[in-house]
Amino acid sequence: MSGFYVNAAEDSMQLLPHVRPARLPSHLFTRSLVAPTADPFYSLWAEKGSNPMLNRRLGSQGFGASVAAMTSFPPQRYHYFLVLDFEATCDKPQIHPQEIIEFPILKLNGRTMEIESTFHTYVQPVVHPQLTPFATELTGIIQEMVDGQPTLSQVLERVEEWMGKEGLLDPSVKSIFVTCGDWDLKLMLTALP
Repeated sequence: MSGFYVNAAEDSMQLLPHVRPARLPSHLFTRSLVAPTADPFYSLWAEKGSNPMLNRRLGSQGFGASVAAMTSFPPQRYHYFLVLDFEATCDKPQIHPQEIIEFPILKLNGRTMEIESTFHTYVQPVVHPQLTPFATELTGIIQEMVDGQPTLSQVLERVEEWMGKEGLLDPSVKSIFVTCGDWDLKLMLTALP
């Protein structure tokens, strides 16, 4: 496990520079990294207590070990890992378009593996403003959590502000988005309504 990031970054993760939608500022998504598994990151969310709903979902799955508690951790090429895990509208059969309804980012220090900051907001869906029972069951997000929240375009402005405050837009700071699979960045973020 201690070589997870190094091995994944060198062997099985892909850089996805083509992911950035035209509507987003290019400096937000100059590099994207897709992780084949993100279990260590999910445990960090649960430990930090940043999202009670996520904590409940992850706690029931047995996640709890801290990456920072590892005794041997190799040096990383990035200053920060920006762990991203969207939740979206959904139903059976699938609705189109799916819309992001939860937008969390965890800023993980690449040297210490400590969580330095988090960005989290729920997002008001526009095309399908009413969540389906299936979406609520799958994500744990209820209608009251998204009602009155900012739209995705407003959230993206807030993400840019947060990244600026965190020093992540400084060209000398090397950061990379990490997701579990390509759904978050390649499919969801490019499918902006």
